[in-house]
Amino acid sequence: MPRRVAALLLILAIPAEAETLRLTLPEAVRLALSTGTQAALARSAEERAAVARREAFGSLLPQVDARLLRYSQSINLATFGFEIPGQPPVVGPFNVTDAQLAAAMQVFNLATLRHLQSLRQAESASRYDLEAAQNDVAAAVARLYLMAQRAATQVGSRQADIALFERLLKSAQDEFAAGTGTRLDVAQANVQLARARQALLVAQNDEQNAKLALLNAIGANEADDVALAATAAPPTPPPGDAVARARAQRPELKELAAREAAARLGVEAARARRLPSVSFDYLGDLSGNKTNDLRYSRRIAGIVAVPLLHADIDANVARAKIEEHDVEIQNAQRQRDIEQDVRRATLNVESANARTAVAEENVRVAEEALTVARDRRAAGYGSPVEVDRAQDAYRQAREDLIAARADAAAAAFDLAHATGDIRRVVEASQ
Repeated sequence: MPRRVAALLLILAIPAEAETLRLTLPEAVRLALSTGTQAALARSAEERAAVARREAFGSLLPQVDARLLRYSQSINLATFGFEIPGQPPVVGPFNVTDAQLAAAMQVFNLATLRHLQSLRQAESASRYDLEAAQNDVAAAVARLYLMAQRAATQVGSRQADIALFERLLKSAQDEFAAGTGTRLDVAQANVQLARARQALLVAQNDEQNAKLALLNAIGANEADDVALAATAAPPTPPPGDAVARARAQRPELKELAAREAAARLGVEAARARRLPSVSFDYLGDLSGNKTNDLRYSRRIAGIVAVPLLHADIDANVARAKIEEHDVEIQNAQRQRDIEQDVRRATLNVESANARTAVAEENVRVAEEALTVARDRRAAGYGSPVEVDRAQDAYRQAREDLIAARADAAAAAFDLAHATGDIRRVVEASQ
């Protein structure tokens, strides 16, 4: 029996193998939107706005209350100025059964109507705020996704370097054994191989960190491995069209436009409190001392209320005007900020594309230089130092190309976020 327990404990102590999570960019965005904090808080804000709108609409609907009372009471008639000769002033106690039904409804109240319309605009604003949060999440996930892809590419490049330097070491050892090489050639080849292996360890660590950041952002199990599918960078719109697209698509501008409309309606609602309001009131009562002598009575009233002196109305109007002014300022500033974002992102895309073109040319030149250095070394004209420098230049050129391509893809997604085109990634994930 103890052996079985020990075996069971040993099995439980063995860590489960990590699963491989295969992801595309839309799938990663979908996971982040379903579990991410920012999107969840934005959804809660939208729900609160919807509740406030329903609450304001409910104030325009009939309000009905029902009550059933059964009580025992006594009355001091002298309190009301009645004195009955030969009778004590206090009558009772006696039992009363009372069933009441009360109803009230706003027939016309412009202030309440304008307040309801303002809350509807605020609900629309919260919906656009949710879209903006989703766009931010999609852009952030896209950056992490690209970082993980870049790290994986760097690992592949480092592995190719190791394979290359292992071949060079084998060639140097063969030449030394044949008497055509020196011990220095073998030592330099060993140094290059050791440096390549060290660079591979650094690249693998960077890849794991990038994957952990991506898994954390999408709410997945951070013990899993990740296999990323290739993703294409979004197309770059023409420079003159990018600002117009941003003004038409960015949910932040739509949100502020809705809030500006809500603020204007808030001012009208505050002013409308000076106007008369019309309401309807009903009270039905079924009462008696016993259940078999209940009698029905009722009161039906139409009420016209005219505010004559309310000091808080002017203060509310002034407060609503300040809110409207603040939203107008925020809207104007947000438009300038978005135009700046678009122009900066456009410049970054152009710069990254230019860097990519230069890096590709540098790789071609470095590869040709390495080939020439190897040929010269094989022919007995070149030196090991020349080959070593050519190898370093080629490795650095490939590193620059990987970085330039990753930066170009990231810049393209930043521009898509600035123009609002990132919404297509969000829609593809839903």
